[in-house]
Amino acid sequence: MSERRAKEKRCLVLLDGAGSAPGGGRGAAHAFAAAREGVRQEAVHEVPSDKPLPSGVAGRDWQLLIQPRLDVAWMGSDVACLRILELPTTEPSELGPMVELQLEKISPMPAAQAVHGFEVLPGPAGSAGTTVLVAIVARSLVEQRLASLAAKGFVADRLDVPLARELAGRAKEDGLWIVADPGGSAGLLAVAWRVEGRMRHLDVLRVAPGDAGARSLASALTRVAWAAELEGWLPSIPAVRIVAPENIAQALVPALSEWSGRGVPVVEPVREPALVAADSARVALARTGLTLVPEDVATRNRQAFVDRLWMRGLGSVGAIYLMAVLGGLAWFTHKESEWSDEQVNVRGLAQHYTNAMRLRDQVLILEEQANLRFAALDCWKAAVETLPDELTLTSMNFVRGRTLRLDGTVDPSRRDAVTRYNTELLGVKVRNQPLFGSVKPAQVQVRGTMATWSFEADLNRLEAK
Repeated sequence: MSERRAKEKRCLVLLDGAGSAPGGGRGAAHAFAAAREGVRQEAVHEVPSDKPLPSGVAGRDWQLLIQPRLDVAWMGSDVACLRILELPTTEPSELGPMVELQLEKISPMPAAQAVHGFEVLPGPAGSAGTTVLVAIVARSLVEQRLASLAAKGFVADRLDVPLARELAGRAKEDGLWIVADPGGSAGLLAVAWRVEGRMRHLDVLRVAPGDAGARSLASALTRVAWAAELEGWLPSIPAVRIVAPENIAQALVPALSEWSGRGVPVVEPVREPALVAADSARVALARTGLTLVPEDVATRNRQAFVDRLWMRGLGSVGAIYLMAVLGGLAWFTHKESEWSDEQVNVRGLAQHYTNAMRLRDQVLILEEQANLRFAALDCWKAAVETLPDELTLTSMNFVRGRTLRLDGTVDPSRRDAVTRYNTELLGVKVRNQPLFGSVKPAQVQVRGTMATWSFEADLNRLEAK
């Protein structure tokens, strides 16, 4: 199966006990980060068996765009079919299509109803071919496993098989490797024949406990050995190694020692969940292990993740926009209320201003009238006091409240008194201020034995206010 290349630097491995994962019923999510020496454990989160995972542990949010994370879970070894294929190529891009071409031959079920994954196994240097370990599982079982994980809040990017992981990590030397299922499936064993640096044959057997199971295993090994001799890839009985817990290994050692004619060493498998999870994280981040997550499911999960981010982003933008609109409406309402209050204040002030201007005008009018009265009295006093005896004043008028007009008569021989009178009025002062700003020359007209005179004097403006 082809798988997209990614640049994940973080990995979350879920060992929940539901997929034959090491650790039994003690569930935990192990968080790792890529490091120079392999992987570095960052945290361990306990996983309740009957409750969803906390969103802060396996949740998928926008932070995954900045720091991508690979989520790995386990598939039960008892539902997986493991096979060995030898492919005549070393080109990585050609391995996937070649495995798919061989599925009809090696799959115990129709290829359309199965999901497969493969992992490249190490081979002899300079080899022209590649040996791969293929895991095949019914698609319905894979979908059920993914659905159960999704119900707990865990979206798996990769599904690994514990037995395949243990076999690929242990069987690196020549010999006959008998590996018990790390998930604890009763009697489930992987029997791998590695000869001349290459994995040549693999069987997954379920043997009964006790001596009967050991004898049946020895019989199966004999049949494979005869077939291998006929095919020419087994020159002699190889050394046997058992990777199994002590209780399982002790039941198998006597029969296998008798079958091989030599001692059978027992390798205790790694049972510590943190170490098992670290090995799975290292393989997953290196993109070298197999995965049973179908490509269409992985694509759908990625698209759902992107769509969810878009919807959350649009929802956040919509909420911010709505808050901005409501805030703007509240601000405008507040300003409108302030404006209405100011309008009321302005109307009140306008009325006060109008009243003040009317009062001011009335005061000015009264002041003007008072000033005119005093000015008239001052003018009358000045005109009378400075009037020469030779002149007769017949009339005194105010013109527009600013100009004093004097009319009178005089003997024609004494017209010089009119000029003197005119000059003396110009010099009259009231309260140390000239009473008249200017006095026009007098006009004298002789009519028979009498002469009439008249002139105008402009009141001083400062005094007239």
